[in-house]
Amino acid sequence: MTRCLIALTLLAGCSGGAAEGTTPTSAEPTTTEPTTAERIAALVPRFRGAEAPASSPPMMRAVRQLLQAGRLDEARGQLEAAVADEATGEAAFLLGWIANKGERHAIAARWFGEALDHGPRFPKASHTFYLYGRCLQEVGDLDGARAAYEADVALFPDGADGRFRLAQLDFEAGQLDRCEANARACLGRFARPQDVAKTHALLADVHLARGDPEAARAALEACVGIFPHYEALYTLSRVCARLGDDAAAARYLEEHRVWRARAGR
Repeated sequence: MTRCLIALTLLAGCSGGAAEGTTPTSAEPTTTEPTTAERIAALVPRFRGAEAPASSPPMMRAVRQLLQAGRLDEARGQLEAAVADEATGEAAFLLGWIANKGERHAIAARWFGEALDHGPRFPKASHTFYLYGRCLQEVGDLDGARAAYEADVALFPDGADGRFRLAQLDFEAGQLDRCEANARACLGRFARPQDVAKTHALLADVHLARGDPEAARAALEACVGIFPHYEALYTLSRVCARLGDDAAAARYLEEHRVWRARAGR
């Protein structure tokens, strides 16, 4: 017996049925609110094939100048005064950007969601799905985050940020083949060396999860050859030790210490 049925049985036993002289009424119909993932999926067609404006209205341009100057509180005040009547969604987007910068992810997610409701009607609207996904991931809505990243990949397939985040979610879910496919697709899309390096590091995680330290070593050596992050160097030293290459393990461990000291850690 399900919990719901148990509760109904207990209720009926205590009440002894409908009160004398009354007529039982049917339950009121209920509506189910769409999930965040469902709402995101419904918004995608509005963005497909649409071009966002190249420039903002004067008021929004002035606010962006405040943001570029680091005057966040002043910009926030102007945006909060304007957002209710601002028709393009840019005010909501910028409020989300400010909140996200301050790591107030739940607030940022609300503003990014509102910006998406307006469609691609302001510059940089193409960034909204990805940023929304980041905030949803931070607050623990992984289904919503996945839907936002998938929308970003579908609408802007030449980008890599959303695809990389999908690869991370795939890894955390144990979907190693899907993670690897998404990560390898990022290698041809990322431009910054740090981003390419972190993708090799993620591929190393996949190889280690499969029990393939040789492939993990190759991926980590590609990573540190591009960007010698001290954490990757430490992991590489451990992998080399696991493979019995003590000389390489010692060399990479020393490089780890050097780069960690340079990072002030």
